[in-house]
Amino acid sequence: MKLKMMVVTGLICSGILAGTASSVMADGAPQNVITGSEDGKGATSHGHINLTAGDGEGEDGSTEPTKPTIPPGETGNKGDLTLDNVAPLLFDTHKLEGKEQVYTSIVTDSNIQVTDKRGEEAGWHVQVTQTPFTDVVDNTKVLKGAKLVLPVGILEDTGNVSLSPETYSVEVNDEAATLMNATKGSGAGTWTSVFNKDQIKLTIPAGNKTGEYMSTVTWALMNAPK
Repeated sequence: MKLKMMVVTGLICSGILAGTASSVMADGAPQNVITGSEDGKGATSHGHINLTAGDGEGEDGSTEPTKPTIPPGETGNKGDLTLDNVAPLLFDTHKLEGKEQVYTSIVTDSNIQVTDKRGEEAGWHVQVTQTPFTDVVDNTKVLKGAKLVLPVGILEDTGNVSLSPETYSVEVNDEAATLMNATKGSGAGTWTSVFNKDQIKLTIPAGNKTGEYMSTVTWALMNAPK
């Protein structure tokens, strides 16, 4: 206690003798230092903020989609690096026409949304795979030769200053394809890759059988760049 009093007294005396500006530190924190001017007519203070890694913003800790799809694609994922929204890939009902047909998505505002709240710009990437289209009643019946293609997504952000990730057009099959990639130093904050539904295409060759076919699409967010 005696040492603390000596230090404070020395500072006060130095200020009086030399006529210099004085400083006051509240609560022992540097950001709380207030420094007066020599002429008594000015002062300096500090701006200060402490940023930590985030989690979710919703009531359940998840990050809500900034552009909800219709029907919904919200994942409900929680954490500091999350895949918040994915694209339902729906192509309605069509009649067989005896020739190759190309069908487009009926989903409104189809998109993929990623949020990175780690605060490090460490990068990430999103990959997609799918199982074969199989009849929902007879699982031995498969949609032969079907090809699903996703276009290059148009990026939307929420007003952040991080560099944007890259987006790619991909053919979706059983091999992992990268459709979004944030290199190191990019991709922080929330990014939404929006697809033009008329460019989400499912090509079906002639010769397939009637049926209601479904495929499981897996979207995977990796915590490092590709």
